[in-house]
Amino acid sequence: MNKKGFTLIELLAVIILISVITLITIPSIKYASRKINERNYETKLKMIKASAEDYGNDYKEIIQYNSSETYTNPSDSIAYPSVTVTVSDLLANGYLVKDADIAQDDILDPRDKTSLKSNSITIYIKNNSAYAVLNFN
Repeated sequence: MNKKGFTLIELLAVIILISVITLITIPSIKYASRKINERNYETKLKMIKASAEDYGNDYKEIIQYNSSETYTNPSDSIAYPSVTVTVSDLLANGYLVKDADIAQDDILDPRDKTSLKSNSITIYIKNNSAYAVLNFN
């Protein structure tokens, strides 16, 4: 007997096997996608913090001597001179540039897709160096 095609049972078995494999891989793909978004968010936060510290180091004399704000560091309970800026301020002053990985409309919280541009950053001066505290919830 010369058989030239698949039987209906063989065809159904292949279709069921493909659908089971698809059902198994879809959740892992969604998980991987969520983890990638979280890593991108963490990278953006690090870039924001680094640019805020650059801003603070550029203006540390002004912050030290002309700032009326203070920040109390929880680790040593000492009040340091500080200034509060936003991500929009860093964008406007060129510390975050649109050509970099952070575009103006790209700074979104992955949890609720809200913009981080209006969130505040406290920059304080300790031992003649600037440190940034991101006030993001």
